Amino acid sequence: MISMLVVRQVVQYSLAFFWIACLTTHPLSRTNNCVLAFSNSVRTTQKQELRVNNGVAMAKTSRRRSLCITYEKINDNADQTEDTSNTDNDILSAHTSRRRKRDRLREALGQLAKLSLEDYKWRSSVFKTNEADRRVEESLARMMGEDASYVRPMDASDSKIGPLGRAEKDAVVWLSKVIEEEGKRAEIIANSNGQLVRPIDLISQNDMDDDDEPGPLAAMEKTAVDFLNKIRDSEKERAASGVMRPKDLDETRRGPLGEAEFKAVSKLKEIRDAEKVRAQQSRLRQGEVVRPIDVPGPLGEIEMKALELVQAEQQRVKDRKLNEGKLVRPKDATVQGPLGKAEEKAIDAVGRLREEEKERLRNIQRVLEENRPMEANRDSPLGFTEAFTVGLLRGPQLFIKVADRVKELLLSERLSEEDKRVITEQKRKIEPVKEEEPTSSKETDTTSKP
Repeated sequence: MISMLVVRQVVQYSLAFFWIACLTTHPLSRTNNCVLAFSNSVRTTQKQELRVNNGVAMAKTSRRRSLCITYEKINDNADQTEDTSNTDNDILSAHTSRRRKRDRLREALGQLAKLSLEDYKWRSSVFKTNEADRRVEESLARMMGEDASYVRPMDASDSKIGPLGRAEKDAVVWLSKVIEEEGKRAEIIANSNGQLVRPIDLISQNDMDDDDEPGPLAAMEKTAVDFLNKIRDSEKERAASGVMRPKDLDETRRGPLGEAEFKAVSKLKEIRDAEKVRAQQSRLRQGEVVRPIDVPGPLGEIEMKALELVQAEQQRVKDRKLNEGKLVRPKDATVQGPLGKAEEKAIDAVGRLREEEKERLRNIQRVLEENRPMEANRDSPLGFTEAFTVGLLRGPQLFIKVADRVKELLLSERLSEEDKRVITEQKRKIEPVKEEEPTSSKETDTTSKP
């Protein structure tokens, strides 16, 4: 098989060489060469035409691209102009919306101010009428030589008022000032068409008299604002002067932070100096321990207070042992310490409060007796309701009393002779007295006649 393949390849190659030789030696080979040359020229011209066509096409495409680019630029410019116009419109719309919101808020604030102003007028009138009625009652009771009855702790007299009454009185005075201040602020807001007015702005109002003091809220806000302004000014001064710590500023320019740091540092310096003195004293005493109480300083004062407390408790333990194990209160100890003093003050305060509440309870009972609806006007709704309720409550009590009396009668026995004798003697003593009364009345009638 391999030999046959080799023979076939040899024959094919030989035939190929033969045909090549015939073509080169044949007379028509020149014509063939001419044909080949013509075909080559035709091919070159076609290639040139293709190049020219390709150049024209490329030129056309480049022109189209440039036109597209310019068109895109024009569109971009138009979009930019539209965007700028849209942004301007958005800005105007946002500004108008903010203005509308501001107007709505001012309108709502004005309405709230009007409502609060009406509430202030109502509360002020109620407070004034109640105070006037209270003054009238006090004057009438003073004319009768009595103390006026009261319900609230603050209405007690100066000699009977206690801690609760003083606290209530201070709170009521503070709240009344706040209500007056808020009433003025509500009036200003309502008159200014909803313009916001802070409590501190009342201090700078032109219509405020010189005698009028700022209200509690205005004073609180002014204190807070002044505090923050002092901190801001001191920090600005510290930044301008290049000072690192707030306490290092001049005393006239030092703010709250500087004052706090200065106080803390001064306390720490006192502790450091006291500890140095204590260490020096310990070295002089050849290593003997020196307690902080032996050296003047903050730690010595703290130890002195603690030592006083410990000694008082130790003495209280000794008193308990002497008292046969019974508990000894700190205020009853022979050595009264801080706990004893605190307990004594607390007991005094509780005692005053108890007396105050007892007196107030008696006055409440007087007020209820004097102003009971069923006694003042029984036909009124409150009077009828109270009478009906009292009747319902007293009905079971009456039934229980009747039942007890019936039981007592059922368990009763006949009187003995001795009891009868005692009763008859008592009747004899009573009858002469009754007989003497009409005679004495006749004598008075005769003496009265001329």
